[in-house]
Amino acid sequence: MQNIVEQDVAASATPSTESTAASRHADASAQSTLDSRPRVLVGARQVDDSARRQVPELTFLISTLDDGLYSVPRHDALPGARFLIVHQLSDPARREQYREYALANFDSRFEYLAIDGRGLSKSRNTALAACATRYAYVLDDDIELHPQAVALVMEAFTCTEAAAISFPHVKAFPLHERDPDRPAPPVSFKTHSLMSLARVRSVDMALDLCQFHARFDEQFGLGTDQPSGEEFIVLSDARRQGARLMRANLGIVAHAGVTSGSDFYSTPAKARTKGRMFARATGSRFSPLSLAFFLRKAPVAMKHGHLATFAKHYFR
Repeated sequence: MQNIVEQDVAASATPSTESTAASRHADASAQSTLDSRPRVLVGARQVDDSARRQVPELTFLISTLDDGLYSVPRHDALPGARFLIVHQLSDPARREQYREYALANFDSRFEYLAIDGRGLSKSRNTALAACATRYAYVLDDDIELHPQAVALVMEAFTCTEAAAISFPHVKAFPLHERDPDRPAPPVSFKTHSLMSLARVRSVDMALDLCQFHARFDEQFGLGTDQPSGEEFIVLSDARRQGARLMRANLGIVAHAGVTSGSDFYSTPAKARTKGRMFARATGSRFSPLSLAFFLRKAPVAMKHGHLATFAKHYFR
């Protein structure tokens, strides 16, 4: 009897093969869950060019504010992509709430960085500094990406060796372009002129961060009293620095909403901002480019009933 009792005690004290396997499976599942979660960055970081050259990949830089985080897509159609979310908080008390949402809803393709304050250009600059890869694409929180976006951008940089390439955004992708298994369409490129830079929106911009060293002017952009124009200024600064700037004929971003620069006439601040944008980029409020823009866009402002506002404040 003693032997039987001892055997029973030993059996109860030693895990069975099945329970050991179950425990290992649970541990593996827990580790897999941790591995599949986004990386939360604690504080802003600064990555230098030498480190980026070691990582010749592409990161999509997503800027969002407060509850805009809930609009950020998971981009499941791009399993090999990398994303960095810079999340500006106007209420720091909600930091933990947003952090938990990010951990629960994004996977290991994402990095998440929460910062206090407002200002889209500030967010863009924070993202550019923190980007760990050589190539970056600037995004908002409400866009759709072409299923071949990564391949198209990387091939574009291989072909052009440019510091920046703009891909014109579209309202929606044609049905035949939404198939991730379909071969990527052919793309052609042209060199940007100063005037063509005025048509670029921030969600059009792909950058080689080892060549592109201009940064957004934080006096311009959403969240400031000059709510647009930051894209033209940063690209103009880069052009002045000698950067090679190209434009593609294919959009890889679908953005159904109205971009901030599209309405340049409806309020005094918007009209004034557009004039000051050209003054900042060209050095003169009455430069040929500024005058050409005014003459070309005045009929648009008139069509929408805002010619007086546009004309009165554009040159101020």
